[in-house]
Amino acid sequence: MAPCAASGDAGAVVTTRTWIIAAVGALLIVSAGAGSLLLRRHGDARPVGGSPFPVAHVFTAREWSQVTASLGARGYDGAAARIVSGIRLQSSDKPFALVRAVSPSRGVCFLPVRGIRSGAATCSSDGRLPVPLLVFSARDRWGNTRATAVVGVARHAISSVSIVDPEGIPEGVALIPAAGGLWSFAGGFGNTTAFVVRARVPSGRIVAQATLRSGRS
Repeated sequence: MAPCAASGDAGAVVTTRTWIIAAVGALLIVSAGAGSLLLRRHGDARPVGGSPFPVAHVFTAREWSQVTASLGARGYDGAAARIVSGIRLQSSDKPFALVRAVSPSRGVCFLPVRGIRSGAATCSSDGRLPVPLLVFSARDRWGNTRATAVVGVARHAISSVSIVDPEGIPEGVALIPAAGGLWSFAGGFGNTTAFVVRARVPSGRIVAQATLRSGRS
């Protein structure tokens, strides 16, 4: 599972529909129809307990225990693992998350977790996110609609993250403060075969971009 890219089955492009999750103390769901919706970061918000995504909103107690045990077996400090972004897939009711864990040999690492299985880690020995934008996707379905779930994290220097559909219409992603001076985001995108996740700095310059397709990153 490589970061910042996704591939999967193709499908017909219909009307886009995005839902964006914002968590600051409680989990909120914001819906947006097709069109432009640019939501920028909120500087006054603070992460809760070091994580903007409470475990109970993403994993059951048993699932999280299995994830931390698995991380421990891979050499990470499972007890100190934190969810930096996460949702439950509507079609399978399974968790999909991006988890921050610390390894004595590799430093601070970010791992995508699908169900209870963790994927390849993106690590940094200096404790910083090594890329401006780290995003993963998973296949989902909303009733009869094919959808793609997205979890990600961005450096604090990023001022906005947007999802651009095949017609070039951007929809903003709410950036939520996370531990380590990062911004987290999660959500889903339906009725499209592919879209671009784009990160900008305050000047408006694009500093990172990832193309996601219906399926896995």
